[in-house]
Amino acid sequence: MKKRLLSVAVACMAFASISQTSLYTENFESGNSFTLNSPDLGGASTYNTWLMNNVFSGGSGTFVCFGFPFSFTVPNTPAQPVGITNAPSSSYIHIAAQAAVSNGINCASYIPADGTCVTNESNFTKMTNPVSTTGYTNVTFDFWWLCAGSVDAYGQVYYSLDGGTTWVLKQSNLNNVSTWTQLSLTDAAWDNQPSIKFAFRFVNNTAGTAADPAFSVDEIEISGTPGVVNSIATSGGIVTNQWCAGTAQSLTVDFVASGTYTAGNVYTAEISDASGSFAAPQQIGTLASTANGALSINATTPVGLAVGSGYRVRVTASSPSTIGTDNGADLTVNALPTVSQAPFTDACVNAGSIALVGGSPAGGSYTGTGVSGGSFSTTTAGVGAHTITYSYTDANGCSNTASAPITVNDLPAVTLGSFANICDNAGALTLTGGSPAGGVYSGTGVTAGVFDPAAVGAGVYTIAYAYTDANNCQAQATQTITVDGCSGLNELMAINVAVFPNPAKSSFSISGNIPFDVIRLVDLNGKEIKLYTMSESYALDGVPAGMYMIVLKNATGTYQGKLLVE
Repeated sequence: MKKRLLSVAVACMAFASISQTSLYTENFESGNSFTLNSPDLGGASTYNTWLMNNVFSGGSGTFVCFGFPFSFTVPNTPAQPVGITNAPSSSYIHIAAQAAVSNGINCASYIPADGTCVTNESNFTKMTNPVSTTGYTNVTFDFWWLCAGSVDAYGQVYYSLDGGTTWVLKQSNLNNVSTWTQLSLTDAAWDNQPSIKFAFRFVNNTAGTAADPAFSVDEIEISGTPGVVNSIATSGGIVTNQWCAGTAQSLTVDFVASGTYTAGNVYTAEISDASGSFAAPQQIGTLASTANGALSINATTPVGLAVGSGYRVRVTASSPSTIGTDNGADLTVNALPTVSQAPFTDACVNAGSIALVGGSPAGGSYTGTGVSGGSFSTTTAGVGAHTITYSYTDANGCSNTASAPITVNDLPAVTLGSFANICDNAGALTLTGGSPAGGVYSGTGVTAGVFDPAAVGAGVYTIAYAYTDANNCQAQATQTITVDGCSGLNELMAINVAVFPNPAKSSFSISGNIPFDVIRLVDLNGKEIKLYTMSESYALDGVPAGMYMIVLKNATGTYQGKLLVE
């Protein structure tokens, strides 16, 4: 595959505007104020590269593609016209094919992209240092150039107002020109700027054809017309000079605008980053006005500003473009305090008031359901899961919170069955009937779950059953037990009353016509088995075989007799 690497140079008379003041010139005769082959906008120098020299002679060479050599010829770069310093062959910056350079050919040339041996590429060169146009209008960017190229291989002009962080395309498709030609560009955005840079870019996309010569530039000048200088002085007296992170702070930004502002002008308040840099400012408020003098903007800071103590605020104008001074004093975004809360221990609903602790730093306050004055009431909160929040405000007035859960557990459901009357001369009674199982009995005469009627004597006593569940919550149930004074009971024979048949199987009867108010069948431990009313016969259904006592009671006394149940 044969590749053409071509180059041209043309001369032309320099153009000067007598109304303009020169602010910057570069003719590349005594140095170079441009940075060649910078990586901006994806710039590279794999196939073509920016050079600065005064070489205009072409030549022949060989280009290797897929291991095969291809011959090429580079024509001379066209000579420069009178008007360019040291024409016709002054120093200039230009694109040169790497293949040509490797063959000792250093004039303006390029190897076009074909998608096979050479892929798409762009080459970028920029002013190394910015220029100020403050106080100037009608700012003009002049330069001489040539570039034959094609619709796919052409030059571009860019500018930057932020030191090269962002590049704006001003002119594109600089091609199809094979003689040195002067171009003058203007833009209102360039007026009255504290910092402006210009740059050139050669775009080399895949093309089927290519023409001589490559993009070349010389005799660069930036000029402007001195005039009334628009300026904005931002006041340093911002009342709120610090606030807390994570909040949107309202600010009144006072400023003084000098000069003349035209229709459509918008004043914009901007805030810097935490170091005071306005490389990427954030807008915090606007004022649409053409007025000058003392003005104010009601502004609101973004919620997401990083913690820092070097923030500044400034005001800019859009028509004409004017960047004001900053407020001259640092603003601070304070960090929120680091707040923590230790876990709470679960509590029972009958625990009452619990003092809340574990919040850090000390000196904060608690809130939540059931919380009052630094205490948590389990009865007020009720059974269930609750969230308790600890809030702390530091010396800067910045607050933060931490939360922890607390669970209020219900008490277990505890029951205790009733107790039958028991004689004071009966044996010790093992207590039963408490639920759930595993609880503890207590009361007068109770030891280790056993009630001793002989130890307490006749009377009515309260027995309690307490149960503690897996949550360590405890509840109890109570019942009374009556101890009858049976120690001095009269035998039935004392009143000529007998129980028959004795032994008995299914029922028994009581002889005699004496009325009794109480008729009880009790076991030998004094536990009541059955309670009867006066009748001719008393059933023994459900009564196990064994020896029992019949206890009879009327107004004259209490009597007892034994009954054997078979």
